[in-house]
Amino acid sequence: MVLIMKRISKTCVVFMLATILLVSNSNFVSAKSYYVKKIKWSNVKSKRTMYKGTSKYFKVKITPSKAKKKKLQWYSSNKKVVRVSSKGLVKAVGNGTAYVTARVKTQKSKKVRCKITVKTKKVSSVKFSSSQKCLEVGQTYTRKPSVSPSYAYNRGVTYKSSNTKIATVSSSGKITAKGIGYATITATAKDGSKKKGSYKVRVIGKIKSDSTRFIAHRGLSAQAPENTRYAFELAAKEGYWGMETDVRMTRDNKFILLHDATLKRMCGVDKRPEDMDYEDIRTLKITGGNNISKYKNIKDATQIASLEEYLKICKKSEKVPLIELKVEQKNGEKINMKDEDMKRVYDEVKSIMGDRPYTFTSFNLETVIGMRYLKMKDSDASNVSLRHIVNSPDLDNLSYYKRRGIQLDCNYKNVSLGTLSDFHSAGLTICAWVIDDKETAWDYIQRDADYITTNTKLW
Repeated sequence: MVLIMKRISKTCVVFMLATILLVSNSNFVSAKSYYVKKIKWSNVKSKRTMYKGTSKYFKVKITPSKAKKKKLQWYSSNKKVVRVSSKGLVKAVGNGTAYVTARVKTQKSKKVRCKITVKTKKVSSVKFSSSQKCLEVGQTYTRKPSVSPSYAYNRGVTYKSSNTKIATVSSSGKITAKGIGYATITATAKDGSKKKGSYKVRVIGKIKSDSTRFIAHRGLSAQAPENTRYAFELAAKEGYWGMETDVRMTRDNKFILLHDATLKRMCGVDKRPEDMDYEDIRTLKITGGNNISKYKNIKDATQIASLEEYLKICKKSEKVPLIELKVEQKNGEKINMKDEDMKRVYDEVKSIMGDRPYTFTSFNLETVIGMRYLKMKDSDASNVSLRHIVNSPDLDNLSYYKRRGIQLDCNYKNVSLGTLSDFHSAGLTICAWVIDDKETAWDYIQRDADYITTNTKLW
């Protein structure tokens, strides 16, 4: 028994020694496989120029790849020029030259270094995103320039106004509009590069609801779907003089408000209103127009409105209705609103508005003449006005309109400010449509435009 136990003990000792030797050999092989043979920069070269205030991560490539997890040590030869973090982030802090070194901690002979020259980069350009800005007196506005390059050490600017009576500017670029006129705002780089950028500021007077007679185009259509009861109710709460709409006729001789020849844009139905009955049109839901998603559950904003509903809103809010009769022609003949239809429109408006003022308008001069004929037959029509809508007015025909008591409604883009005096000299009033920016509106107000049609509130 003793002999057997001795043999077992010897066997165990031999097994343990073999295991220890195997593990030792294994560790030796593992250590050898992680030995760094070579290290080099992977994203920079041995020389590099950096600009003061900038930073960059330096990276190395270690061979063999299995040794890439070896811990590195980073050094700067001059921390007043460049600093480097333990993760290789190099920051340029002062002008001069310094070396950045990356070294394998356990193999100090395996290292790589980069000579860095740090310079101060000056501003190369100062630019504003727009060359002009219009403000009302008392309004403030801040615009900051784009300063290039992004790595310029000092990207600060100073601001100056060419006319502080018109506009002042603070050290942060905030402008305050002081008086009517023009001023130039200039931003100059602080770093001595003398780079500068500028833009012009125009200051106009404060526009008020009574600066001229403003007309809400299809209601307050910038805020709600056009020609809806909701759009007219919104406009009625503001200071508009009048509210404009477009009238078309249904197959069963009812009058609705719709600008387009079909219902496709507003309701998604590619049909003409004169091919549908009134009640069928009223069941459609408006899916187009401004802010439709905001008002999609409000019936007054999603149902085609009738002429009667529109007129009652105008009368209640004491706004002047401007009723554009939409008339298309085919082969020289009207295909929807004929003379008898215009008579029914005339009578319906008169029955609701009574002696309150209202205006009939149309792009079709024949239609305007037809409404003039109905007005002449009406013994009590001093409250009825007529307008011909044109893109470009023919100044040679001003006397024609004057003799017939017809005013002009013109696309402002085709009416120079200078021609307004021609209209007034001829005894005509003029409405400019559609003006949605304050600067243009101000120009027309200064030239005594009688009316301005707009989609939005300008005051």
